[in-house]
Amino acid sequence: MNIRKLLFLLAASLSLSCLNAQDIHFSQYNMSPMTLNPANIGNFEGTARIGGIYRGQWASVIGNKGAYKTPSLWADAPIITGFRKRDWVGIGLVFFSDKAGAGSLTHTAAKFGASYHLSLDKKGNAYLTLGAQYGQAGRRLNTEGLEFEEGWLNRLTNGGYNKGAAVDFDNQKTLDAKSDWSDIDGGLVLRAKLNKRMDMSIGYSMYHIGKGKYGLVTSGGGGNTNTGSSSANSDEIARRSVVTGLFNIKLNDKLTVGPSFLYQTMSGADEISLQALGSYLFNAEKDIDLNFGLGYRLSGGDAVYPMIGGRYKNLRVGLAYDINISDLNQVSNYRGGFEIAANYIIKIYKPAVVKTKVLCPRF
Repeated sequence: MNIRKLLFLLAASLSLSCLNAQDIHFSQYNMSPMTLNPANIGNFEGTARIGGIYRGQWASVIGNKGAYKTPSLWADAPIITGFRKRDWVGIGLVFFSDKAGAGSLTHTAAKFGASYHLSLDKKGNAYLTLGAQYGQAGRRLNTEGLEFEEGWLNRLTNGGYNKGAAVDFDNQKTLDAKSDWSDIDGGLVLRAKLNKRMDMSIGYSMYHIGKGKYGLVTSGGGGNTNTGSSSANSDEIARRSVVTGLFNIKLNDKLTVGPSFLYQTMSGADEISLQALGSYLFNAEKDIDLNFGLGYRLSGGDAVYPMIGGRYKNLRVGLAYDINISDLNQVSNYRGGFEIAANYIIKIYKPAVVKTKVLCPRF
C-alpha cells in the first residue's frame, strides 16, 4: 500500500470513528444565526430576513472531490406581539448540508424554530430571548467512494464486485448508506443597550438535546446499505454546547467595532474563536457600511481568518478565508477554507410619517 492510500485509509478511519464529534461550524458564526443559537430567530427590525452561508475547506490538501463543503440557507421573521406590548414572537426555518471527505460523509438537517423575546425594562433596552428548533437530521455515506485495491472494502459479494456495500470482512461489519433521526435544539440570549455608544449580547445554546441515535455500521456483514437498519450498532449524537458574546462599541459617528467570542464543546472536542469586526460608515446618504476584521481559532492553534464585507441598506454580505497555522500547514501551504455569506432584511411596511402642526402664537 503506497503512502497516498495509507493516508486515505487513515482519513476514512478517522471519519467513521469520530462521527460523534462532528458538527458544522462557521468562521463567520454571526452570519448564521440559527446554527449559532435558536434564540437569534426574529431578532431584527423588519418583516422577514433571508440568508445563506457557504463554507469550503481542505480542497488545497485533498482536492475538490474530497473537500469539506457546507452550505446553509435560512429564513426568519418576527410575526406577532407577545403577552406584553414590548415582547414579540419570531419563527424561522434553517437547512444545512455538511459533506466531508472522499466518502462524501454528509450530515443534513432541516429545522423549524420559534423564539420569544421578553422585554426586561419599560424602555426596551434589555431583552431575554428563549428559542428552540425541531426537525429531521441524517447521515449519508457514499460507499462507492471507499475502495481499496487490497480488498479491505468492497470485497467480492455473490460472485461480483458490489460497490454498493462497503464491508470490512476482518470485523464482519457493513457500512449502511444512511441513517435518520429527529433533532431538537434550544438556547437563550441576553441583549442589553448599556449606553448611547455600547450594546452587548451573551448567549448559551445546546444542540442535539434529544441525543438522537444513528447507525452506519451493521454487525454481521449483511446489513441494509440503503436505509438505517434496526440491527445497526446505534450511536448517540452528542450534545453540542455553545457560549457566545458580542459587544458593539461606537467609537465615533463613522466607526463601530464589535469584538466577539465563541466557545463550543462536543464529545470532549473544544473550539474557541475570537474575532473583532469593524464597521465604517462609508456613505451616510446611500446608507453604505464597509466591514473588516480578523478572527483567530484557538483549538490547537488552528487558523487565523481575515474578514471583509459590507452593508448596503438592508443587504449584508461577508467573506472570510482561513489561513491554516496548525502543523498541517506543511501540507496545506497555509491554505484552509473560505466562506461567503449574505442576508437581506425585507421591509414591506412604510415608516411612519409625522405631520407637523403650526401653533398660533396667540395661544
